[in-house]
Amino acid sequence: MTVYSVYEPADAADLEARTGKVAFVKDGIAWLALFVPILWLIYHRMWLELLVFLVIFMSLPVIFGSGPAAREIAGWASLCLTVLFALEANDLRGWALRRRGFRFAGTAWGRDLVEAETRFFSRWLPEQEKPSAPIPAVAMPTQRGAGIVPTRPARGDEVIGSFPRS
Repeated sequence: MTVYSVYEPADAADLEARTGKVAFVKDGIAWLALFVPILWLIYHRMWLELLVFLVIFMSLPVIFGSGPAAREIAGWASLCLTVLFALEANDLRGWALRRRGFRFAGTAWGRDLVEAETRFFSRWLPEQEKPSAPIPAVAMPTQRGAGIVPTRPARGDEVIGSFPRS
């Protein structure tokens, strides 16, 4: 089973427009981001993350130097950073969606994306179509002290433990 985090646009008031823009983000490693991280970032329009990614990877030769041993260390460091990026890429995508005005709508799971979408929308759509019921007012007692339990006995009442003697 694959688990997806689901994000819906917060600004769209129309249910049909919101339904069309719902984003499913898979939890776990993003395999495409492991092999072609720059294309993965461009495809998901994560421009800020792309800029940070490029700055980090362009600064590795500057940090480690230009010698043969330094280039090998920079290569291993870039490989480790790419694996780390692939592990966290979907979480970064969820963060980018929230930054763009989406809100977390729930989770969905299934063998594939189609099954997860079916499960999510079969649960989510009926909730969206319900009119919000007004919160009922709490009835307050009309007589003074009608709903209040005395905490101390009156003079002359004999109390055993917490209960007055009858």
